[in-house]
Amino acid sequence: MAAENRLTAEELAALAPGDTVTIESGQDFGRRRHTTATVARVDARCVVVRCGPYVESYRLRDGVRDGGVGRAELVNEATIPPVLSREEQQRAQQIDALYREWTRNRADVERLQRLHEAIGDSLAAQSAVVK
Repeated sequence: MAAENRLTAEELAALAPGDTVTIESGQDFGRRRHTTATVARVDARCVVVRCGPYVESYRLRDGVRDGGVGRAELVNEATIPPVLSREEQQRAQQIDALYREWTRNRADVERLQRLHEAIGDSLAAQSAVVK
């Protein structure tokens, strides 16, 4: 969780009941999770949000959750990286596997060529999507 994607104090103060906010949590386990919640109320000290059956309180000055297990904060949804498509995930997993295979024997040129081809294919697929 980084300060650059956190809601500013002005954005937090501008929240009103019924507004939708994004909660970032899960850094403790290496994978950030983003959840959508609805503002229930805003008082002088905190923003209270409803996330499904749960009600959570976030500090008005910095957007960090009060209490609870683990750290969570209110973030700007525009800064969340897009989720990879199934194909992109598979290409990334293939590249990771080929890289791990090559690192076991860095002198193996064939493994390095397969890794290079997979990276080239992935870059070509990404550039085709961008065009």
